[in-house]
This record gives sequence, structure tokens and C-alpha cells, in this order.
Amino acid sequence: MEATGYHESAAPAELIRRDFAMLDQRETLRTTWANEQVLLLQSVLGHAYEGHGLFKGRRYPNTTQDDIVRALRLDPVAVRGARQALIDEIRAYAQAVIAGRTVRALVDDRGTPLLGISTLRFLQLNPEEVLGGLYLGGLRDDPQLRAEVEDETGIRIGGGRSYHVDFHRMHQAGITGEDLARGEWEGRLEELRNEGIIVDATQAARPSVHYQYVRHRKGCGASDDAAIVGAGLRWGLSVAMGVFLADAIDTLEKYVPRYSDQDADIARDIAERHSSLTFTKEDVKLLIRLAAAEDPEVKCLPDSSLRHLLSVDRHTDLCALEAHILAIVGTPAPSIGLGHERFPSHRFYALLRRRLEDLAG
Repeated sequence: MEATGYHESAAPAELIRRDFAMLDQRETLRTTWANEQVLLLQSVLGHAYEGHGLFKGRRYPNTTQDDIVRALRLDPVAVRGARQALIDEIRAYAQAVIAGRTVRALVDDRGTPLLGISTLRFLQLNPEEVLGGLYLGGLRDDPQLRAEVEDETGIRIGGGRSYHVDFHRMHQAGITGEDLARGEWEGRLEELRNEGIIVDATQAARPSVHYQYVRHRKGCGASDDAAIVGAGLRWGLSVAMGVFLADAIDTLEKYVPRYSDQDADIARDIAERHSSLTFTKEDVKLLIRLAAAEDPEVKCLPDSSLRHLLSVDRHTDLCALEAHILAIVGTPAPSIGLGHERFPSHRFYALLRRRLEDLAG
């Protein structure tokens, strides 16, 4: 088999190409094809980790996004740059609003919708509230705020963050990328640093170093769908769309030229520079509670990836993001499946409304 990276435990290149071709043929995302491509690349990585799609139970937990890109004979530098450009468009929108411009549609200076999502052309939003959503969404993964919510509610949400990981040292230690992503490493982070597994960002250019998620604490996790819809039902559509943009940044920033928590950076910039911001960290904590995936009525709330949020259901010509928008504004719409488990959207919205009522009570 053709090698796809520096290590032998990466998924075979031919299998990667076949899985991507299958996804590309099967999926239509509510965005441009160029943007669809960079999102499907990340889905192939997930399939390799989990043994889904054409991997058919064969799991390759040490595969990296570089392996996927190179197997498809694409340029990693160009792909990272394309993803960063999508984040930069959102950042530019936020900076324009902070500077006092009234930008009601989520479009750039040329009228191109952010993230290439054509639906965004037609939304007339309150830009100040969109910034509020970017602030809330950018901080809802903050480890300290999550820990405070856990202490206050007794819900163990869990969480972690991405680090620069030396896969060669990781492999030598008998650890896989899946171990780091699914384990509980909060008390062992210093150990990982001492062993040279977690390295400083200055070493990011080394071929064996990749940006890898490391779970600090296990828990029920959080639902991006619940964050978007919960924010919309609580504060309105404009806030919900800001939360969505922050979630999109969180997805895209996992494979970019310079790694950092860009959604949190934008949130902090809004807090520092936007004097009209009315949201506080208590509101962030409320959103964290709304987004907790644990629910007494179901095993786990759906958590759609960016790909699933934009994937068009051909029976209804709706994607999940559009269904969420319609639910927030109160427009009747057909029920569609959400997330990997295809959770019925009408049931999901009813759960969120009850959750909001319980929190208000």
C-alpha cells in the first residue's frame, strides 16, 4: 500500500481516496463545492478514526489530516490556507461591526456569504447580536467556565483542547491518537509534556507534529445543535447565527497554518473592543448548560458536525442549519434527521424548549 504519511499506522491512501469519493458523490452541502471539499476531508479523517464509511470497521486512530490531504494528492499548505481564509472572513465581519458598520447580512464586502452558505444572503440580522453570539459561542468551550457549570449543576460535561502532539513520541509511548481523544488526561498533561508527546507550538513545523485533541475530563459532552437552537430560543436568531459562526471556526481551526483557539480569541477581542456588548460570562455559562448533551429523556442529544449541519436532506431540500433557523423563528418545517444518529428534529426542538422552561423556572 502507498504510504500516506511519515508513519506506517496511517490509513491506506487508496482507502482514503475511495471513502472521499463516496462522500463526495453522496453528500451535497449548502455551500460552494470548494468549501464542501475542505469539510469532507475532515469527515474522512473521522471515518478513519472510527472505522466508518468505506473503512468498514477497520480503524486507523493515528491517521492525521495531513495523511488525508496527501492521499488525495492535494497540497496541505493550500488546504490549510483555504480553511484559514474562511475563518478570516468571519473575523473581518466581526471587526467591521466593532468599527461601527451596519452589516445586516452575513456577507463579505463583495456580497459573498460567509462560509459560502447561500442561505445567509437572505437573513437580515442585528449585527450587534451576531457579535454577542460569537462571544457566547467562542467561550462556551472555556475549561474554567465548564468546570464552574459542572460544580454548580452536578452535570459532568467533560472537555479538553487541542495541542501540538509529536506522533512519533506518542507511538513510542504506546499511545494512539484515539487514546488522547477519548481518555482522561487532565492530571497527566505535564507527564505528556515531559515525555515530549505534547510539544511547544514552535515545533509545529516538524513532520511528526500534528494538532491533536486531548480530552481532559470525560463527560456527556456538548451539542452544537443545542447551543445554536438554545441560543436562538433564548436570545433570538441573530445570536444563534453568531454561535453557529463560532462553532464553524472551532471546526475549521483544527487544520490551519497557525493553530490557536481562534473562536475564543475573537470572543475576547469582542469583549475588549466592543463597548456595546451586553452579554457576560454568566450568559456563557447559561449557554453551556443549554448545550450539555446529557438529557433525562434521551441517551444523548444530537451533536452535528459542520458537515452534518450543512448536509442537504434531498427529501425536504433542508439542511440542519436551515431547519434550526426555521425552528427559532417559528416557521413550520418538515422534520429531518440530525447528527450521525439522525435524531428527529421535531423531537429535538421540543426537548430544547422544555430545557429552557426548566432553566427559567
